[in-house]
Amino acid sequence: MKRLFFALFALPSRTERPPRFESASVITSTRTPPPMDAEDETAVANDDAVVRASSAPQSSPPAREPARSSPRPRADPSLDPARPRLVPIRPRWRGERRSLRTFDRRRRTHTTSDSPAPLPIPQQVHGTALETRGEVTDTAYDTSGTRMATCTSTGAIHVFDREGGEDGSPGVWRQSAGWLAHDRGASATSITFAGAEFGRCVASAASDGTVCVWREVLRAPGADAAAAALAAAEDGAAPWERCGFLRANASAVTAIAFAPAAFGLQVACGGDDGVVRFYSPADTLALAGWELCNEHEALTPGARVTALAWCRPAGADGGGGDRTGGAPMLAVALSWPGSGTNDARVLTYDDANMRWRITSTLYAGGATVSALAWAPRTNVADAAETIAAALGRDAGVFRVHGGDGAGGGGDASARAAPPGGGVGEGGDRRSELAASLSHPAAVASMDWNAVGNTLATSAMDGVVRMWAANAQTGAWEARAQLVGE
Repeated sequence: MKRLFFALFALPSRTERPPRFESASVITSTRTPPPMDAEDETAVANDDAVVRASSAPQSSPPAREPARSSPRPRADPSLDPARPRLVPIRPRWRGERRSLRTFDRRRRTHTTSDSPAPLPIPQQVHGTALETRGEVTDTAYDTSGTRMATCTSTGAIHVFDREGGEDGSPGVWRQSAGWLAHDRGASATSITFAGAEFGRCVASAASDGTVCVWREVLRAPGADAAAAALAAAEDGAAPWERCGFLRANASAVTAIAFAPAAFGLQVACGGDDGVVRFYSPADTLALAGWELCNEHEALTPGARVTALAWCRPAGADGGGGDRTGGAPMLAVALSWPGSGTNDARVLTYDDANMRWRITSTLYAGGATVSALAWAPRTNVADAAETIAAALGRDAGVFRVHGGDGAGGGGDASARAAPPGGGVGEGGDRRSELAASLSHPAAVASMDWNAVGNTLATSAMDGVVRMWAANAQTGAWEARAQLVGE
């Protein structure tokens, strides 16, 4: 009788409303219930009579008839697999707190919690927000990677140092110096660090065609001078002095880059006139007496320099390895706004003739080459060079093969590579497009890691992407992304 009593549906009262269901899932079965004998029918009838007698009121008014017209079930539906079962789906309202049933692995029991399930926390990369005077136009790092310099649209330079954390963490960046490097009204367009062998020296270019060379003032010996220098650095006012002023161009200087220390102290400057000029100091120790030592000009008029990138010598001794007999090489990107053509070429210094020659053409097409990055070659057995170029929304990875640095010459635009990349014979060395990395926005800058197997690109969508070649297939893949807050 107990089993039959709990199987009955509870009658709704006058104040309670029956539950409202959105839908129901009906589970049917093709099996027919087994026939009941006379003894079972008599037991069921007696049970129904007892239930009706217990549910009837004791007062004189008659019992209220149930609202439903269908007869009550005679058996527990959960015990009869042949009977169709209605499974109500409870509506879920907005803002409703759902009871969560979790499993405790230690106690092997289930626990119920009324709090909502926590959302997964995404992986975040925390950085340091650095304030500058004006919009940042270019950024450069020294060879150690612990010092960074930025130039802004107001002509200011900011130097930041990274302090190591107590637990060995990289630490945070803090400003150690900041000053107005160029005249008011001129925008600083590019900045670069010299090699550590020549001291703490930076060079900045401006939109008025000037190039300034700066170095940090050496502190005087003694404990008091060291304490004063440390206090000035903590206040962001470490002294820097100008040791060179160059009128490199009548128009804006758009790109500037110091050569690696293996090629001596020299800086390459490219401007809107399409000429790449090379400067070196007469006094290397004092970084004084800067003068023009060489230049390279595009034969086709109307060109402007958009990017520069020096090659990085191979080998631990920095002697250049087997790179064209150790001759300096420079990648140059040019643009002709009038005709809408662009190219990227490799220049090699011919010591016998004391001039820069074109030895290879990487790219020639309609996309502006906004950035170049020459990968360091740590594997001396690999004679090919790897150069990355920003081609609009794509980043092209080029491989340069062959060549001994002799012969060749002429304008590379006459023997340019196909517009979409590929093999170019613009001199003595053959170049080919190894990979094209697509981005959702235009690529602004790029750089390689210390071993030359990972490329970092920064696009106009504010995302920094890390690319590397698959060790098995050789295909380039995106390995990580850094999104600014």
